[in-house]
Amino acid sequence: MLKKTYKLLLIALLGTFCFSGCGKTSEEEQELAAFSANIADFTNYIKEADQKINGIDVTQKEAPAELLQILDEMDAEFAKFAEIDMPVQYKGVERLADEASENMSLAVSYYHSAYEAESFGKDDAEIAYQHYTRVMDRIKYIGYVVSGDDIPADEHVTIYEETNDSNILEKWLGGDEDESATASETTPEAVE
Repeated sequence: MLKKTYKLLLIALLGTFCFSGCGKTSEEEQELAAFSANIADFTNYIKEADQKINGIDVTQKEAPAELLQILDEMDAEFAKFAEIDMPVQYKGVERLADEASENMSLAVSYYHSAYEAESFGKDDAEIAYQHYTRVMDRIKYIGYVVSGDDIPADEHVTIYEETNDSNILEKWLGGDEDESATASETTPEAVE
């Protein structure tokens, strides 16, 4: 699941390369390039955090403290990601990022409760894991939105679409379209 998420988020990087060849960029293109860079930075951070978590030696006494430290860092990074300015085409990403940050904060809080109690709090750990799963779902949906892929509908997701004037990948990869012409596109927004 994480590999597909990384792949989807990294597609947004393509725009950065497209803009680097242009001598003259509009404010909208600069905003999209900054958004693409933020997506790339966040994607790289998620990969690094995943590697750190998977690299914890669970047989060591300090493993819970290491995990909690990584989760605290993730909470801060998710909050920072939720605060970035989203281009108008990707306002749905803003909501998903906010929800991911809220769920990450709840997950971290419950993980702290579980590991810092006198005896391991199994119920708190289960609630924390549920919130963490919601976080990863939102990240997956952000990848779908950014890459322009359809969000698979399931029993936990409702897809709303709002009309926008352009789609980032079409703008970057578009063929013979006149730059002054705008096409009405829809950007999906997933809500669980």
